[in-house]
Amino acid sequence: MKTNVTGVTALALALCLLLAACGGQGASPSEAPPEDPPPEETALVPSGFPELEETEWPVVSIDAKDYGIVQDPIGDPAVYGGAASLSLGKLIACSLSSDGAAAENLSDELRKRFLEAPHTVLAYLVLMGNQRMDYWDRPLASEVICRHIAAADATWYEGSEEFAQTLSFCQERYPSGPVAELLGVMEQEHAEAMERHREVVAYQEHLNAQP
Repeated sequence: MKTNVTGVTALALALCLLLAACGGQGASPSEAPPEDPPPEETALVPSGFPELEETEWPVVSIDAKDYGIVQDPIGDPAVYGGAASLSLGKLIACSLSSDGAAAENLSDELRKRFLEAPHTVLAYLVLMGNQRMDYWDRPLASEVICRHIAAADATWYEGSEEFAQTLSFCQERYPSGPVAELLGVMEQEHAEAMERHREVVAYQEHLNAQP
């Protein structure tokens, strides 16, 4: 699965478009947009994520080798400076190529990035386009990352209020289009992961209650 990393310009342009669409990256879930914005502001801030052109070439790469990481699967991310030090693209590529404890560490960092800058993360996921994983039913890589983020919150934070607020905020901001589809995947995975987590907790409690 080999792809080419194009210049930073395309990513920067798409991110700028997204930030314009959402009124700025600095907005947080608690900062709701004005109910009645003035006409000039309405004209400058379109609603929803801008549709991206369909291309045969990937805008960003999901292949860790394109970021200089040849280990397969990815082991301890500390070898590359730690998950927190990785760029978003490198973090995503490593997450898609890792397993075990490394995968948990990287997924936890992805959740943190989503909560800190949801617009930026969602923009990058859309830019990943139709790139797919090369296993099982070849799922979309962007949807796999959504599941990693959701499962991390459900499993290790038992469904945090911060995640729920961020997800709800994004769903209100992006009611349709590619971002809405990714948010739907994230919401479904979070619900399923929460159910799995409850079953595990109940089973452990049952075992502990045995004489």
